[in-house]
Amino acid sequence: MSQFRYVKYIRNDDIIKALGQRVRDLRSERKLTMEKLAELSGIDYRQLSYIELGQTDPGLSTLYAIAKGLDISLAFLMDAESLR
Repeated sequence: MSQFRYVKYIRNDDIIKALGQRVRDLRSERKLTMEKLAELSGIDYRQLSYIELGQTDPGLSTLYAIAKGLDISLAFLMDAESLR
């Protein structure tokens, strides 16, 4: 018997939408186009679009890449107060 238990995948649509809006706001504050931020982050601009629209739940590596593209820390991107 395995010592690990299966963990139910948890998806919180409100947080996903708030995170997308935060990425969009931070991008706009820096006067970056979606294409430019995608280039700086090393991700496809369509993926960035889905994130900003709250249509996908980005992984940690993707969030780190976006934070790097915005020249901010991952902690600042994921600021709990901003995601409420």
